[in-house]
Amino acid sequence: MNKKQELNAFIKECITKALIKQMETQSFEDISITSLVKTAGVSRVSFYRNFKSKQDILEKHLDTLIKEWGKEFEEKGDPTYFSESLLTHYYNYKDFYLLLYRQGLSPLIYENIRSATGIEASQNNIERYAKSLVAGSIFGWVDEWLRQGMTETPQEIIMLTASQGDVSK
Repeated sequence: MNKKQELNAFIKECITKALIKQMETQSFEDISITSLVKTAGVSRVSFYRNFKSKQDILEKHLDTLIKEWGKEFEEKGDPTYFSESLLTHYYNYKDFYLLLYRQGLSPLIYENIRSATGIEASQNNIERYAKSLVAGSIFGWVDEWLRQGMTETPQEIIMLTASQGDVSK
C-alpha cells in the first residue's frame, strides 16, 4: 500500500470510529455529516470521497468485518467450525452489533449476511431461495441473540441450540 492509500485507509477508519462513537450517545438520524467530520478530524471532501452517506460507512464496516471472519474461517479449513466461528465473530464485535440493534439498524446486519451468502440476481430461483433460507436462518439466530443482549457466549449458544433437538416441542 502506498502512502496515499495508507492515508485514505486512515481517514476511513477515523470516520468509521467517529460515527460509532457518536452513535453511542446520539441517535443515528441526529448525527450530522458536519459533526461527524469534526469528530473524525477530517474534511467534508474526505468524507464524500470515501462514503456516500452515514449508512454507507456502516455497510462498508460490516462488509470488512464479515470478510475478516470469512478469511479466518477459510484458514481454519474445518466446516464443522462454521457455527461456532460465526457466533464468535459476532461476540467479538458484540458492542458494535448491539449498538446497531439499539439504533434500529439491524436490517443492515441482515443485508450484510445476505450479501455474504452470495445471493445474486443472476442466479436461478433455486440458488437464490436456498441462499436466502441460509441467510434468514443465520440472521434469525443472531437477531434473537441480540434481542437477548448477547449474554450467552458462543459456546453456550451452541450448547443451547444443540440440546434442543426438535425445537417445535
